[in-house]
Amino acid sequence: MICCVTGHRPEGFPFLRGEGSFLYEEYKKQLSQEIAMLIDAGYDYFVSGMAEGADTDFASAVVDFRDDLKMDIILEGALPYPIHPCKMSQERRDALEKCDRKKTVSAHYFRGCMQKRNCYMVDKSELVLAIWNGKEQGGTWNTIRYARAKGKPIRYIVL
Repeated sequence: MICCVTGHRPEGFPFLRGEGSFLYEEYKKQLSQEIAMLIDAGYDYFVSGMAEGADTDFASAVVDFRDDLKMDIILEGALPYPIHPCKMSQERRDALEKCDRKKTVSAHYFRGCMQKRNCYMVDKSELVLAIWNGKEQGGTWNTIRYARAKGKPIRYIVL
């Protein structure tokens, strides 16, 4: 079964992301618990949009389960358009490099390419994990609304 993630970039988090931040560490623990629960429920294919923030956190946590515990799970990186690695953070490059599969949804950047990527992920998945700050605006909110309209179940980690 397939699960994708939608979530905020670092500026959408109500706390600082990084080692040493108590709230960030608690969030990462909750994210790992959610992924463990999904694996226990039979999910074995995970899709991340590979943006900075929640997408990268999710991808890194999936990789940890796959590599540390020798789990037979797949991570797909879904890119909205071809992105040159020099424009990515090291964390994001590392996560993308560890993906089992990569899908570039659009041949070039255009105004709606991020949402096109998000729709691809929702359409491919049986479940959406939303890492959401509760604000009803922006890409994460648009993806939640799209998933609801498609009748996809959504699990939330509320920031």
